[in-house]
Amino acid sequence: MSNKVFIAELLQDLPLWVAIIMSVYPEYQNEYVFLVSLGIGVGATVFILKEMKNGNYSYETLFNKPSEAVPFLIYAFLLLVVLIILTFQDRLYMDTIVWIYLVIGGIGEIFFMKKAES
Repeated sequence: MSNKVFIAELLQDLPLWVAIIMSVYPEYQNEYVFLVSLGIGVGATVFILKEMKNGNYSYETLFNKPSEAVPFLIYAFLLLVVLIILTFQDRLYMDTIVWIYLVIGGIGEIFFMKKAES
């Protein structure tokens, strides 16, 4: 996996981590900081989708190296579990925006993944 895609994958999760931190520590809730992190995350997602569309990145390239794929899957699963728990506790900061971001990003990645396969 190229360094740019790896960094984009990390930045893509920035709004999720900011929302988690602001959920656990309500005194740090700041809409401006959250929206900036969301903008960075959207930019990273757009970059990843562009790389997928151009055929430079796919999940097959990630899964070719189990040493990278397994930690990625564990990390993604645990992050999702934390978001679900905070949502059910009604504590997730900007929960609607976070889930819309996740769903739209996921649909985009699935769309471009299928497009790359065909």
